[in-house]
Amino acid sequence: MNQTLKWITTMKKECPTCTGSGTISCKCNDNNEIACPNCGGKGVVTRRATTTQKKEMPCDHPQCQQGKVSCGVCNGTGRTAKGEPCPSCKGKGTVTCPVCGGLGRIQRSTQESWLEHETCHICNGRGMVDCYLCHGTKERVCPTCKGKGTVLDQGKIVLLVALALLLLAVPVLFVAVAGITLGGCLFLLWKEQQSRKEEQAISDQSEPTDEDTI
Repeated sequence: MNQTLKWITTMKKECPTCTGSGTISCKCNDNNEIACPNCGGKGVVTRRATTTQKKEMPCDHPQCQQGKVSCGVCNGTGRTAKGEPCPSCKGKGTVTCPVCGGLGRIQRSTQESWLEHETCHICNGRGMVDCYLCHGTKERVCPTCKGKGTVLDQGKIVLLVALALLLLAVPVLFVAVAGITLGGCLFLLWKEQQSRKEEQAISDQSEPTDEDTI
């Protein structure tokens, strides 16, 4: 019994990575160095550089002529259907180009990008840094248990949760079965009562009356 209670209450197990010691062997080299975490041991870091250039070119509106386009109201005639001056273009037949704003030229931006390589400022291009994991001791804190030597037993936790849900489900299941059974019994009793009433009604109809006897 005590062993069972102890097994249930103990939620931790020996760390599989360090086998309970809390430390593991460090993988640094003989000079107590490891690959630079910033450049991954390359000595250089890569970044993307971009530049934007603006280029001026003639307006690409198909109707633009020196910043002017044909009036869409009067179709470039400058007159309305009644022969009056077009109120949109003031009788000129053209309006300011909506693309270039009347300049006749537009600016288009082009963007270029490329990769630039620069010396890693952490290792100064060496690709290696002094080991900050073991500080020369060749033993580092276990990354799995953080030096505690034990970790949560997830399998046991899942099992206990499943058992708890099962125990909670049993009363609910019992109540459901009892309710179904009780409902079935009440239905059968009601059905039996209805059958008796029908039989009684049939019996009353079949009995001879005084008139039939005469």
